[in-house]
Amino acid sequence: MQVSALVEPRFSRAQAGLFDNWVFMGDSLTEGVGASRVSYVTELAYLIRQKVKDGALPNELRAHLLRLRSVDADSHSRFVVFNLAGFIDKDEPAGRANLWLWNLACEGKMIDSDNEWLGLLEAIAPSVVVIFRGGLESIIRPTEFYDGSWPWWVPKTWRGYAAMDPRCYFSTTWWRKSKQQAIDTAKQKARIRLLKTSGGRPMIELDKFIETYQSLLANIKRFKSRIIIAGMLPVEDVSFPGSAEQFHLLNGELCAMAEREGVEFLDWGSAIESQVNKSDLYYRDGFHFNANGARLLARLLFHHIFNEAQRA
Repeated sequence: MQVSALVEPRFSRAQAGLFDNWVFMGDSLTEGVGASRVSYVTELAYLIRQKVKDGALPNELRAHLLRLRSVDADSHSRFVVFNLAGFIDKDEPAGRANLWLWNLACEGKMIDSDNEWLGLLEAIAPSVVVIFRGGLESIIRPTEFYDGSWPWWVPKTWRGYAAMDPRCYFSTTWWRKSKQQAIDTAKQKARIRLLKTSGGRPMIELDKFIETYQSLLANIKRFKSRIIIAGMLPVEDVSFPGSAEQFHLLNGELCAMAEREGVEFLDWGSAIESQVNKSDLYYRDGFHFNANGARLLARLLFHHIFNEAQRA
C-alpha cells in the first residue's frame, strides 16, 4: 500500500453505525511511550477531529480518546483504592454523534492479557476492534532470560526481559543524558554479546502465539464487531538482531489467520517499508514509533477503516 496513493474516503450518513466505540488492543506500540503516550490511537483522534473541521466527516461528530490500564491497588495510592487508571481527552463542544476511542493497550503485557477486557467489550459493544499484537512477544531475547544462566558480570537489574533494550530517547538535561547514554551503551554491548554467544528466541514461539491469538478472536467475535488485525511493522535489525526475520514470519501467519478467521488484515508495514526516510518515523530504538510515525499509522488506519467500510 503506497501512502501517496491513498484515496480520501467520503463518509455517508448511512455509515453512522461506525460511530460509537472503537477498541484498540496491544502493547507499548499502541499505548505509546513516555509521559505523553504518543501513539497512533491518539493521532487517530486528532485526525478525525481535523476531518470534521475540514468537512470530510459530519459536523456533529465528536471523537473522544479514553486510555485505560490496570494498576496495582496497593501501590497506586496510599489514600484511595484504585485498580484501574485512565485518561480522557474529550472533544468539545458537544456534538450529536460520539466516537469513543478506547485505548486498552499496556506496555509489558502480552496477548493473553487481552482477555481481561472481555467484560468491558461486552458492555460497550464496540463496532471496531483493532488488535496490534506480536512485537513484544516476538523480539528475540537472550537465551539467558529464559534459562536463568546469566554470566556473573551481568547486573541483576539488567536481567528483565526488556531491561537491556535500547532506550527510546534520552533526557534533555545534559548530566542525565550523559548518564543514560553511558548505561545504554554498556547494555547494548552486553546484549549483543549474549545474543552472539548463546543465541536467543522470542518470548512466545510462533505457533503458540497464533494459537493464543485465535482463542482471543473467538472470544471477541461474539460481540459482532468489525475486527482488524494490524500486521507487524518493520523493526531495526541492528538494534534487535534476528527480530526482523521473526517479524516477517509472524506477518505471514497473521495474514493467513485473518483470512481463515474471516477478519480484516491491515498490512501497514508494507507502507512503512516504502518510505524513503523510514528512520524518521522511529525513536532511536528502531522499534517504537515517534510522533511522525504515529501520525502516519493513524492515517493508514483511518483510510483502511473508512475505505473498507465503503466497499462493504
